Amino acid sequence: LYVGDVTSNATHTGDVTGATALTIKTDVALAGNPTTTTQTATDNSTRIATTAHVKAATSRLAPFKIDTTATGAKKLYYPVPFACTITGWELVADASGSVVIDIWKDVYANFPPTVADTITGSAKPTISSATKAQSTTLTGWTTSLAAGDYLEVNVDSVTTITNVTLTLTVTRT
Repeated sequence: LYVGDVTSNATHTGDVTGATALTIKTDVALAGNPTTTTQTATDNSTRIATTAHVKAATSRLAPFKIDTTATGAKKLYYPVPFACTITGWELVADASGSVVIDIWKDVYANFPPTVADTITGSAKPTISSATKAQSTTLTGWTTSLAAGDYLEVNVDSVTTITNVTLTLTVTRT
């Protein structure tokens, strides 16, 4: 706050009637441990983003590009880059058809993941007679992923589709 020739670090929340030469600085450098309100996860404005906002923002893990010409494990290992919770999935295919995908997860020490490490429960990512599908229904899923976990995809069944891309939607934790 600048009033006349006096500079103050005080916060003023009241009426400034009668103040002379009131100047609001626009190039303020924040020091120490400043805090502010947390914006909503969907706010993409130029407001200051707190750590809580960034963690709450939904992101996507790098997509798995899967050759579905045969069923089985694809030996496509994906290291999870940050701790997160899976909130949904999306599949897009090169042709109309059907495919069921299983996802296996394991820690680095137990690499590689196997069918015993499935995380998808009863609601596996599935396309049925279409070119795309998505869902946030994760019934029976293990949704928690730790930084450094490894994921692998398994094609349980496929008809007509030869390539499919799986993307997991996550929230950082």
